[in-house]
Amino acid sequence: MHLRIGSRASTLAAVQVEEIIRLLGGNFPHKLFTFKTRGDEDKTTPLASQPADDFFTGTIDQALLKGDIDIAVHSAKDLPKDLRPGLEIFALTASLDDTDAWVSRWTWNDLPSGSKVGTSSLLRQQQVRILRPDLHLVDIRGTVEERLKLIDQGVVDGIIIATCALKRLNLEDAIRDVLPWEGTPLQGQLAVVGRESDIELKKVIQSIDVRLKHGKVTLVGAGPGDPDLITLKGIKILGKADCVLYDYLADKSLLKHAPGAEHIYAGKRKGEHTLSQDDLSRMLRAKAMQGLHVVRLKGGDPLIFGRGAEEIQYLNSYHIQVDVVPGITSATGIPSYLGVPLTARGIASSVAFVSGHGEDENLSGPQPIRIPRADTIVFLMGLTKLKEIVQSLKAAGWSLQTPILIISKGTRMDEQVAQGDLAAIEDLVHKSALQPPVLIIAGETTRFYKKGPQKIFLHCGTHPELYRDLGRIIAWPMIEIKPVALDDQQRIKLVEEFTMADLILLTSPAASGHFMNIILQLKPLQEVRHKVLAVIGRHTGQALEGFGISPQIISPGETAQGFFQTLMAIMHVRGKKILFPRSSLPNPFLKDSLESQGARVMEWTIYSNTKPPRRDLPERNIDGIIFTSPSTVKNFLEDYKTIPAGWEILAKGPVTQAALKE
Repeated sequence: MHLRIGSRASTLAAVQVEEIIRLLGGNFPHKLFTFKTRGDEDKTTPLASQPADDFFTGTIDQALLKGDIDIAVHSAKDLPKDLRPGLEIFALTASLDDTDAWVSRWTWNDLPSGSKVGTSSLLRQQQVRILRPDLHLVDIRGTVEERLKLIDQGVVDGIIIATCALKRLNLEDAIRDVLPWEGTPLQGQLAVVGRESDIELKKVIQSIDVRLKHGKVTLVGAGPGDPDLITLKGIKILGKADCVLYDYLADKSLLKHAPGAEHIYAGKRKGEHTLSQDDLSRMLRAKAMQGLHVVRLKGGDPLIFGRGAEEIQYLNSYHIQVDVVPGITSATGIPSYLGVPLTARGIASSVAFVSGHGEDENLSGPQPIRIPRADTIVFLMGLTKLKEIVQSLKAAGWSLQTPILIISKGTRMDEQVAQGDLAAIEDLVHKSALQPPVLIIAGETTRFYKKGPQKIFLHCGTHPELYRDLGRIIAWPMIEIKPVALDDQQRIKLVEEFTMADLILLTSPAASGHFMNIILQLKPLQEVRHKVLAVIGRHTGQALEGFGISPQIISPGETAQGFFQTLMAIMHVRGKKILFPRSSLPNPFLKDSLESQGARVMEWTIYSNTKPPRRDLPERNIDGIIFTSPSTVKNFLEDYKTIPAGWEILAKGPVTQAALKE
């Protein structure tokens, strides 16, 4: 195959073509055809004026379509947003260097105020204005060599140029500094463009396509708060993830569906950003370029006030695949959960969603909220802007008697609701001390909300979500569960005993979760599935199912005695090797009973169960308390001496009930 290659007519372009030939194996017969593009001929139009986006590629691509050449080699950053019909990117190469270099007699930081900085890039000009507004920008055009001469000629005091260009031309000695910002997308990468119809040639060129090594990013909506409101597809995608970046609106319990993945907290609340949006996008790109399947787990729906559009645009600019799994947005999910329609025949036929965070967040002082024309308006992220929302509604002509519903932490166990009218809602919210995230709904349909008699329970265990059907549950854990770290020798021994085990016993949801978190770091999921697992109770089994494993034996009773009887009824344990991962609290019954029947029990303490620091009981009307284990009873009475009079007492299982009687 004699390859006809088209490129721009510059020394750098010729070097880039040779780089492609080397990547293809070196001994590739070819002929180079050079072209002067519009960008080469027109050196007066500033790039900051945003000329046609094929300014540096259009002439070559036309020759490709006419059949004058077989492929075009471009600097990838010069590619137009959309190639001409009939053309396709056959390959992108890895970036030689994606940074920007500063070339000057001065360092960047020592450059005197008022100095002339040469650059033609709009992005670079914006960065200079942010970091050094005291400098004078000069628009320059031309080849690398022509731009470097401008320094010697005194036209500019220094120039900003792609580091990769200097490296490819062996001009690295000219670099004074590498500048502290992210370069243009695809900088340092080369693109090979061909005709869509050249299937065989595409197969040859694709061998150097770095995109084949890329992973992908999936934006997954976690729903409005209640972890049960994530979609089935969202759970499936989490199970396939290599890395999950989650925010504070996504319930952390959802991470159990991604047991083998790296979990990175990327929470963003007003004034409390773990990662800036730019850093977060860069991390998504970096992880995907490592070949990983990255899940960005977002509260609500990823594309409704979730900045998902920015992440998609950013990743698309680097040709990284992005998929989206929709979620139930809080704007509709929370009111539906409360039985509040946003539209209703004869009452409201239109609804609008409005962000409490306006586009001009950086302006000083409060800014009015733009109120759209709609019968019902739902404000997201509006708690800190409640005053502006109320003022803006009044200014838009909304009646002071307009009913308002404000929901804090909607669909969650600690959900709170404030109901009032436009005239009084600010005072009501202030007295209620609502916490974000908050949803604000204005309109007549909010009258559908009826606060029913709902009991309030303190829950003393670790899984309050299992009891939300009883009423409003306030998490008040009286035990603190923490994983026990295993050293290298212990891990080796655990693998040995896991491998030889005939049966694995799990006696609590915590045991299931902590055991799986440990063992999946040491053994593949498929090996765990081949083991016989026996659990106490439905909830312990459900904790296993969150990891994609179903236990073979489930004891209906929730006591060690009942578990032992279940095992005796269905199997002979003599000679069996039984792995028993458990908590730090001593309970010798199960081990002693099984060993009395000839089994060998290998105990492992994989999590600690301790009492958390004492807290003052909530200053509100509490209707009852839920104890889930003897230790929750013991620790509560140790801290508070007695259970307040009038509280309904619920105890899980006979062992916990016995602890209360004692």
